[in-house]
Amino acid sequence: MIKEEILNILGKRWPPFVGGLAMGFLVALMFVWGKPWGVADGVIVWGDNFWSIFIDLGGEPNSLFFYSTALINWSFILGAFISALVGGDFKISVPSGREALRGVVGGTLMGVGAYMGFGCTVGAFLVGFGALSASAINMMIGLLIGAYIGLRVYMKSLSESESPGKVITVPRNFQFYLGIIFILLIILVLFLWEKIIYVGMFEISASSLLFFGVVLGLINQRTRFCFVRAFREPFMTGDATMTKAAVLAITIAAVGGYIVKKSPALSIVAEDIQPMMVQPSFWFGSLVGGFIFGIGMVLAGGCSVGSMWRAGEGSIKSAIALFFFAVAGSLTAILFRKYDLTHILGKRVFLPETLGWEWAITLLLALALLWYLFAVWNERTGRFTV
Repeated sequence: MIKEEILNILGKRWPPFVGGLAMGFLVALMFVWGKPWGVADGVIVWGDNFWSIFIDLGGEPNSLFFYSTALINWSFILGAFISALVGGDFKISVPSGREALRGVVGGTLMGVGAYMGFGCTVGAFLVGFGALSASAINMMIGLLIGAYIGLRVYMKSLSESESPGKVITVPRNFQFYLGIIFILLIILVLFLWEKIIYVGMFEISASSLLFFGVVLGLINQRTRFCFVRAFREPFMTGDATMTKAAVLAITIAAVGGYIVKKSPALSIVAEDIQPMMVQPSFWFGSLVGGFIFGIGMVLAGGCSVGSMWRAGEGSIKSAIALFFFAVAGSLTAILFRKYDLTHILGKRVFLPETLGWEWAITLLLALALLWYLFAVWNERTGRFTV
């Protein structure tokens, strides 16, 4: 009976809009908490630790495991792994050589684009909408164009003689019970782990970040929420389902960010909340970075969160893409700092300071509506479907 109840919840796919709701509310809540989530930051920390083996970075890199966003990312992958096990979705997918190469190229482009835009589809786009940042608008435009170009490149790279790769399956019952064991271990760690992580001036328990990441990974794996599908599918198949979920996410994020930032007392860091996550990448870095990232995520087959939950359910291609995302993003950061190029990426533009509060939120919501209308129209007409 207990197994059946668990499978009724975790053994089924959840609607994509559940992922959109979760991601949107997450952004709003984390502005209240004073520590918005950014995936690329944590991934690039992994790359910093890799390069520190070979070159002097001018100091010790942040912890591979216990830097806050790096820990959330590891926990996200773990949550997706547990979700895949309990739901019977885990399988080791070994890509063909050509598909693995797409993972290498895609991950590399994602790393370069994420540094230039000071974030990925989460930190620069989704959280950018919540931050009321002008850079989020350019990131959206860059991602749309990049996804379209990336899809054309991907389609041209396909070959009839290409190997489909291999899939190594795991018995479903074994997956389920192993997943339950991991859930019990996570619960035990949450109660016993007393490590404290410093985030700016704040002390945060590592167990809370672990819980947060695991729940996010589980939700994203169950809903298969992925921004690459939101940007790619209207051009690839015409399907607007994931686009609608993404529109829901950015709408909730924008409204939530508007409420918290306009009423700073709602946040525990009231004096610093308005400039928070307004990245210095307007206009060049966010537009070009978004374009490069958009191409990369289509070739890689997943955005930052999409690649993480796919890696959690056994995709070797996604794991390859994440590795090259990390090392390319870190190397790009190293080179930009070495040659003092960071300033060319742009400046911080907080929309309420430029347009006023009401016009800022109106502009962001209008863009979300236009994206929704375009996706629905294209779903009906197939006008831009490749």
